[in-house]
Amino acid sequence: MSYPPKPFTHIPESQLFELITQYPLATILSCSSTETLGHVCQVPMLFDRDTGTFIGHIAANNPLVRQENNTIKLLFNGPNAYLSPNHCNNDILPSWLYANVEVTGKLELITEHSEQVATMIQLTNHFEQGFDTPWQMNKLNDKMINAMFKQIRFLRITASQYKGNFKLSQNKPMRIREQAIASLQDEGKTSIAQLMLKSLTHK
Repeated sequence: MSYPPKPFTHIPESQLFELITQYPLATILSCSSTETLGHVCQVPMLFDRDTGTFIGHIAANNPLVRQENNTIKLLFNGPNAYLSPNHCNNDILPSWLYANVEVTGKLELITEHSEQVATMIQLTNHFEQGFDTPWQMNKLNDKMINAMFKQIRFLRITASQYKGNFKLSQNKPMRIREQAIASLQDEGKTSIAQLMLKSLTHK
């Protein structure tokens, strides 16, 4: 018997990419010679679907800096929710719904100054979307930019594999899944309910 069960892992690539884009805070795992379980950190990453690359920045003293040219893993967690028997007329046992994407990729440091500036502009322009007055890099002079760049390091990660694990009751009868979706929506848990709804049409 495979784990995770196949119904939870047969997810269209487009849905994996959508989750990565909507929930960009990645938990990054890398090997370490000094720590048995390796190093873990959280970094918001901007994903380019066309090239399969991620960009971001971290503190200069983050141990991840020493992982250049190594293979690392990024875990993107989507919405999650407790699923009670009450959601499904007591036809199921208590469970938990969730969706995540695991990405394997190779890390490189962006060291060219002009590329660092372009990367910072790209990151801020993206994450500042939605603000009435978005912050922009042109508010900083060269001295301020140089001082900031001494404190951070820029990353590019090229993905080699994507693995999704969407545990959304795909192994349950359709009537139970529909009941759960309706009940979760009534509770205001719309993100997980919408993911479950998409899973109804995916074979």
